[in-house]
Amino acid sequence: MRRLSGFHAIDEALRAGTSGALLVSGSGPRIKDILELAAKKGVKVTKTAKAELDRIAPDNRGIVFETQEAEEPGAVDLDEFITRLPAGKPALVLVLDHIEDPQNFGALLRSADVFAADLVIAPTRRAAPLSEATGKASAGAIAYVPLCLVANLADSLKRLAKAGFWAYAADMGGEDLGKSDLPPRSAIVLGNEGAGVSRLIRELCDGCLSIPMGGHVDSLNVSAAGAVLMYEYRRRFPMALPKAAPKAAKKTG
Repeated sequence: MRRLSGFHAIDEALRAGTSGALLVSGSGPRIKDILELAAKKGVKVTKTAKAELDRIAPDNRGIVFETQEAEEPGAVDLDEFITRLPAGKPALVLVLDHIEDPQNFGALLRSADVFAADLVIAPTRRAAPLSEATGKASAGAIAYVPLCLVANLADSLKRLAKAGFWAYAADMGGEDLGKSDLPPRSAIVLGNEGAGVSRLIRELCDGCLSIPMGGHVDSLNVSAAGAVLMYEYRRRFPMALPKAAPKAAKKTG
């Protein structure tokens, strides 16, 4: 079971059809909107004492969504993802090499949703968990992003390579992103906040990419760097956007 207490996280989880129950001790416009959405989705709502809600979720804002998901679901299987990927289809995979900060993890999931990453791969050990802090930082994107939790990142990169993916590690000494030749199937690897991409993982990559920078600071936060790298991929390989509904013809006369 997972507990979500951020308004965004709860709203997006409900819209995604996540099963669970709402515990409510507060009121207000945001909570009212969530309760209306829960009623439409058929989600159970239970009035709960504030003290009890504070005990189980100290950072709650008057409402908590207890989902029926495991704390670390790892919903996507890598082999199944590769098998189902149509031949020749461009695809973007984000590989997180032991990101430790839940805020960074959540922000990267949010960017992965915005730029329609086909898959995010993260390790099960020595990395930020799928916690409430991660869910909040993702602003609800955690309910949508295809996420694969693995025990061995190196093995995952080898399997991606066999499926036609080229892997690139984010590194300040790498090739200029704007001058790089990103292929249709790319795996972008982001390293730990302090140590960067590990030596073993770097050796399995086909190259390194750097983001040209001016100004006075010498680096970007890992979540900001990830957003820039994913944007550049999508600039070259635009995502398929849903067609807008035709506008109704204006009446004349």
